[in-house]
Amino acid sequence: MRVTKKSGYGLVAMTELAQNFGNSHISTKDIAEKYELPRPFLEKILRELKDAELVEVKRGRGGGYELAEKPKDISVKSVIAVLEESKLAPVNCLLPEENDPCPLEDNCPTLEVWKAIYEKFLDVLRSFTLADLVAYFDEDSTP
Repeated sequence: MRVTKKSGYGLVAMTELAQNFGNSHISTKDIAEKYELPRPFLEKILRELKDAELVEVKRGRGGGYELAEKPKDISVKSVIAVLEESKLAPVNCLLPEENDPCPLEDNCPTLEVWKAIYEKFLDVLRSFTLADLVAYFDEDSTP
């Protein structure tokens, strides 16, 4: 359930794109400079988000990235799920593709609690959109 720098940087970039939605394309260079992020890593992140069809790219002069949908239609969960490859579970036994079976799998006294925690976490991530992040950012930057 640990959200990595990759997802953190991805959400920063997506919030920047959300702030500029419908106005212009934003380059990775501009985002990297504004937030002091490593540009090569940011480019990799945005390529992954493009492959997941969350962003679109325009090449050439005036090019850059833009959101593929309105900020209110992109959840925080959808961004993090792409960048964390859907590995958001707090324990491995909730990730069926993991090849690390738990010895308590059939008799675990804590499994139901972990499932509940995981579902609540996903619900929270689903409930926030990029529009919400922009609103929070705007509130924080008001003098």
